[in-house]
Amino acid sequence: MSGMPPLHPLIVHAPIVLIIASFGFELAGRALDSEAWRKAAFAMLLIGAIGAGAAVLTGQPAGEHAERQGVPEQAVDQHQDAGRLTLWLAIAAVLARLIAGPARRARGAISALALLLHLSAAVAVAVAGYRGGKLVYNHGAGVRVHGKLVPSDQPPKTEAEPGKH
Repeated sequence: MSGMPPLHPLIVHAPIVLIIASFGFELAGRALDSEAWRKAAFAMLLIGAIGAGAAVLTGQPAGEHAERQGVPEQAVDQHQDAGRLTLWLAIAAVLARLIAGPARRARGAISALALLLHLSAAVAVAVAGYRGGKLVYNHGAGVRVHGKLVPSDQPPKTEAEPGKH
């Protein structure tokens, strides 16, 4: 992995922006009774959910690297938990939105559920982004200056030798 660019920081910004912006578009679409705004909101939400999946997949190795650098495990875990929650909420919002479309009788209740899930995904991705920013700016996770990792505020984690605890 050392020869690869750090993919996680390259990917994470897209789902943050797309999921939050899509919620704004959804609200505008409902307020204006505009199907075009709601379709745009759904497209952004769908792409944001896919991006959240990519962020979660690339986040695991990035988190392990940050912990070896000395970033506190609890801070990494909280960020990862918020990212996973975002992914599941975004998927649930997409599915609820798909179901709400053709189901005429349940459209009101499912549409309200879809909106609530969408809001929850937007809040969760904001929390994940905030926690990710804290990993970088407070702990120096993955930060390099002149090609060398900036030391974290914690001592680097070393792999335990076999037979020693």
